Parts: sequence; C-alpha cells; structure tokens
Amino acid sequence: MEKRKLNSEIVKRIRSDKENLVIPAINHLRNRIRSAVYIPEIIDLLHKTKNDIIRRELTLFLADMKDASGIPYIMEALNNRQYQKIWHEIIATCWQSGLNFSGYLETFVDIFLEEDYLTALEAFSVIEQSIIHLEESRIKHYRDYLVSNLEAVNEEKKPLVSELINIMST
Repeated sequence: MEKRKLNSEIVKRIRSDKENLVIPAINHLRNRIRSAVYIPEIIDLLHKTKNDIIRRELTLFLADMKDASGIPYIMEALNNRQYQKIWHEIIATCWQSGLNFSGYLETFVDIFLEEDYLTALEAFSVIEQSIIHLEESRIKHYRDYLVSNLEAVNEEKKPLVSELINIMST
C-alpha cells in the first residue's frame, strides 16, 4: 500500500456524515487520480452512517474505483470483522469495479463459504470474475477446497457452492 497522504479538509468532510459535506467531498475525489488512499475513510463512514443517500454515494464511489492501488485498502476492510456487517456492500463494489481481485481469492472463498447467502452471492461474483486471471493449478486448488467444504455449508448455499465448483471445472 502506498503511504497515505490525505487532505485533512477532505477527511473532515467525509467524517462529518453530513450530506452537504460528504457528497461534494466524494465528487471531488472522483476527479482525483490518487483517491484510493481515502478508501479507509470511505469504508469507515459506510460502516457508521445511517444516511441512505450518503451510503449510496460511498458505494458508488467504491464501485467506480478503477485504481488498483485501492485493492489493499478494500482487502484490509474485508479482513477486519469490525466491518463484517457491510462486507456484502464492499464485496459488491469489488465485482462492480471490474478490478482484478484474483490475488486475494482465498479471502473471497472463505467469505463465500462462511458468511450469509447475500454476502456469499456477492463473493461468488468476485470469484467468478477473477478465475479467468488464474492458472489452472490455482483454480484446481480452490475447486478442491470448495468440494472439501461442501458438506459444512448450510443447505441454502449448497446449490451456490455446487455451481461455483461447476464453473471452476470448465
């Protein structure tokens, strides 16, 4: 991860949780080349805010992110249980962004197997989108891992796991 150099005024606006401050700050960041360093602030507010308009703007910002330097910040949040209640939203922005998360599939596969159906469905999309970037040996590794964990998955998710195994078999 790059060293975080943040504009204190932008951080203050993001942390305010006020529409009239957060939304212009987010719009300003959309036009910056190096806005990925703000992702921890964005995710923290996404976790804290109850404002649906702000939540939508934050998730749109993450989904529109095309800077791969933001991936480690996103993965940091997905490895932090503090943000577990918003993992499904964060993971949805991962596949929506189109960025390559294939180097982090272990995390997505674990979330896919362990979390609720909605979160698993979002992780499924990231995994499906990422496997094209993997060598056959890595795909086989994840397929075998899914097969070995199939019985432990709740009944609701078994068809989803089976489908991902099938996708990895073709």
